[in-house]
Amino acid sequence: MSSLGKAGFLIQPLMLALVLVAFHPDAGSAAVFTGSDSCRDCHRDIHDAWQRSDHARAMQAPSATTVLGDFDDVELSFHGIGTRLYRAGEEYRAETAGAGGETRDYPIAYTFGHYPLQQYLVDIGNGHLQALNIAWDSRPADQGGQRWYHLQADEDINPDHPFFWTRHLQNANSRCIECHATDYEKGFDPATSGYRSSWSEPGVGCEACHGPASRHLELAQNGSLGETDSGFAAKPAARLRWTFAEGSAIASPSGEGNDAYVDTCGACHSRRSTSGHPVPLLTFHDHYRLASIEPGLYFSDGQIDDEVFVLGSFLQSRMAQRGVTCANCHDPHSGKTIAEGNALCAQCHLPTVFDNPKHHHHEPGSAGAACVACHMPERVYMTVDPRRDHSFPIPDPAFSEKTGAPNACNQCHTDDTPAWAAENLRAWGIGERGNRWATINHGLALQDSQVFLDYLRNPPAGLAPIRAASLLGKIGAFQSPLAYERAAAQLSNPDPLLRRAAVELLQAAPLELRWRLLQPLIDDPLQTVRHAVAIALVDALPQVSGKDGERLQRLLDELRAALAYHADSPAGQLAIGNLELQSGYPILAERAFKAALEIEPEFVPALLNLADLYRGIGADREGLDLLLRALEVAPNSASSNHAYGLYLVRAGQREEALGYLEAATRQVDASPHHVYVYAVALDSLGQTGKAIEVIDAASRRWPNQLDLSFLQVAYMDKSAKTDGIRRYLSVLEPFAANNPQVRAWLARYGGG
Repeated sequence: MSSLGKAGFLIQPLMLALVLVAFHPDAGSAAVFTGSDSCRDCHRDIHDAWQRSDHARAMQAPSATTVLGDFDDVELSFHGIGTRLYRAGEEYRAETAGAGGETRDYPIAYTFGHYPLQQYLVDIGNGHLQALNIAWDSRPADQGGQRWYHLQADEDINPDHPFFWTRHLQNANSRCIECHATDYEKGFDPATSGYRSSWSEPGVGCEACHGPASRHLELAQNGSLGETDSGFAAKPAARLRWTFAEGSAIASPSGEGNDAYVDTCGACHSRRSTSGHPVPLLTFHDHYRLASIEPGLYFSDGQIDDEVFVLGSFLQSRMAQRGVTCANCHDPHSGKTIAEGNALCAQCHLPTVFDNPKHHHHEPGSAGAACVACHMPERVYMTVDPRRDHSFPIPDPAFSEKTGAPNACNQCHTDDTPAWAAENLRAWGIGERGNRWATINHGLALQDSQVFLDYLRNPPAGLAPIRAASLLGKIGAFQSPLAYERAAAQLSNPDPLLRRAAVELLQAAPLELRWRLLQPLIDDPLQTVRHAVAIALVDALPQVSGKDGERLQRLLDELRAALAYHADSPAGQLAIGNLELQSGYPILAERAFKAALEIEPEFVPALLNLADLYRGIGADREGLDLLLRALEVAPNSASSNHAYGLYLVRAGQREEALGYLEAATRQVDASPHHVYVYAVALDSLGQTGKAIEVIDAASRRWPNQLDLSFLQVAYMDKSAKTDGIRRYLSVLEPFAANNPQVRAWLARYGGG
């Protein structure tokens, strides 16, 4: 029992009979969805192109024409689990292990995608549509395709694994269909944990990008269509014109652009979370929280690492900053590029200058002479799906040597080293790029205090907002008045990414400072910014009254309503629980954390947060099973090892705790804080010398880290092992103005 009760080019015009549109939230509310077939008669060429697109085939009912996989009574075995794929009359079926491992027979409900792979959705009951772990490789046989394969071939996927096909991570209702169907309504019922999901048509239809078409059809039938009223609750996207000025090798824009393509395409072609119920085609940053450039998603120079679905990488590019849009390279109806090979780039980059061996240093017509080979390198996802980087990076093998980030040279020349590639670039007269933003981004991710000072003294200029916001977010780790001052200066920035990053940085600031700086943003025009403000100020509610209290309460109510939309996901319940815990409602927090674990019993963040909640109310023993489950599920998690180690410390088992605290420091997701706690534990057991060795080793992984440097100087001073102490003091010295202990050490040992 618980203790708690669209732009066209002059150089090469785009064929855009219907441009993408930007919705106005207050217009066209009476329009309804009519289906893509209603567009065919008037827009036959466009409709035909769309029918051949990935969008049209994003989700389809199974049939002889839509199912690409071999269902000719095929028997497969992956991870010891057998699957039979066969047809029964017109039905396509899968006989395989379901929840609990019991073999059952399931009809295929929908195909999902078509090339280079096709997945299959199954209805397991209560409206839950789940994606099978096996997929069909639809590439030609001579490319290794025309086969069934497992999407997680390198993991032991069994019914108890979070990625097993019946579990939440394979649930299409909450994770996938929003971008594979038109006019999607999730229809989750918290009372039954079931779905009544609906859509106007499967696949990404015409109205997914243009909005409901009933008024447009009515006006067309009445002969009333005009430039001022298209019948859509939208206006055409503003289009820039691109021309080559005399003597210029790169085209320049003229006219006015807008964010219509970001708002339209970005909703699905981005790594993001939604702020409540998403409303596609409206302002992107109002409804979607774009992921920043963080380790695990991107490399430190902004190149793609995990699946980020284009927008976050594209917004880093110089082209995006100048107004280039998706439709300048891709036909919005077929989805194909509007030109082949280097001709696509030649629209804006003079081929005599750029499609030239003097620029690319490769044999003309060779693979290395392709613009995309150097400036849009590929990474393969889902085993068979190569996707190109849209930040358009310049190869920088010297940076690869320093950080391990990839570079296009060595992605082709795999037998050679980054040093070899860097030497070739120097021989061509191309020196090291000295990408200062990437260097700072890399250093801040490591919490390097010297890089932090460099950033404060001379922040990189002219950065794309997503890059500037990512740097701002990382300096929050320093919890310094200097960082708060930098964030405060961005609270009025017109770019929402920078405003949101500034708000999130200030969430750790003292309450009085937070309230003074953030209360004006309670009424920010964009939800994603307002909701960050709500989280930052939730603990201020008991201390404010009158109109300010009413404003904050309304915002918190808005946030709770938005979070309720995600009540079907463990991450959504985790967010609800964290908010209620901050609000002082531990019973509601406990309920949410438990709900997260009902959805996904092995969701480690909920296991750890619920255990910590019990610790906070003096019920540490109730959290023990949760901590042990977290360790069993994620033995290589720094957080799991660290949390269990701290439990053992509290239980008086300090010697046993050391092993887990040490294990935390060795994991890929370890942080300087884990090393700090381990070193303190060592010192408390009289192993100060070992603590010094541990911090010294950690300083090579996290150079110039303030907390570890402070602890190291304290231990070296305490043990009279002062060789090298000045190196750590030099890290502290720039921050020592108000710290009497550091000033005393400096007086005793001198600076670096």
